[in-house]
Amino acid sequence: MAYKTRLGGNSASFDSMMKNGFGVVTVMNAKVYDAPEASVLKGLTAYEIYERSKTMQLLCEIDTFKVANVTEEGPSKTVTGGRYSNPLIKFGKSARLEMQDALGRAAAIDALCGGIMETEDLAVAGLHFGEDFVGPKMIVGDSFFIDRKTGQQVKVKIIFYQFLPDSIFNLTQDAEGDATVFDMNGDLLTTEIVVGDKDTKPLVHGVFYSIIPETEDIKYFNVSGGTEGTPALTLTALSGYKVNKQASVTINKDEAARVIVTQDSDNTVVFDQVIKNY
Repeated sequence: MAYKTRLGGNSASFDSMMKNGFGVVTVMNAKVYDAPEASVLKGLTAYEIYERSKTMQLLCEIDTFKVANVTEEGPSKTVTGGRYSNPLIKFGKSARLEMQDALGRAAAIDALCGGIMETEDLAVAGLHFGEDFVGPKMIVGDSFFIDRKTGQQVKVKIIFYQFLPDSIFNLTQDAEGDATVFDMNGDLLTTEIVVGDKDTKPLVHGVFYSIIPETEDIKYFNVSGGTEGTPALTLTALSGYKVNKQASVTINKDEAARVIVTQDSDNTVVFDQVIKNY
């Protein structure tokens, strides 16, 4: 007997959530790595960077955040002029990521708070604090947003490419007040990555962070075309999948098609969405 509910499926996709409205209702879980060199990130897309993170050495994993807030400030420069000295040009933003962990972890404090974790035979033997700072880290956040139309959870990845921690650790001991929290704050550095413009041409652009869908939403097929020279959009199935029961599907400019991706092994539908070639 096959059982079925309204949960899951493809009724709430990343695309429709972004278009129709979304709510942010909870914090992320985070995986922390040493940030790759900026020259390496410059040649990659957000999706390629996320895939590479799976093979990088994990410094720590945090799943007990109380808050994880991103704030931006700017401009750092404003050009004014004219009779009324109106602002003509604005330039320069800065961004910070401020996180509070409900629990202390030696590996997280070592990676983000400037502490020094001492180990002996893989066991933590001590945690030391001094005038030490740490270098930039890459943080991959795992969370979900709420789709306005369906009320369902849509999984997202939040990638902070270069997070430079303040490397400050404050130890609060209070028998009567609230339990202490562990601050893990720092600056988000502008990082150049490859993004797409409206014609899907690769473009190197500086960003603080990216929000992308779960890998499964985007890795069933490769997309090519959709440019001035090649207006038709071609979706080519990756190994193990079929697109509309074929190896590839072409969508002409200003046309739309229902795209159904199935697994070769058992014909299970893993992607079902209308895609339009603008």
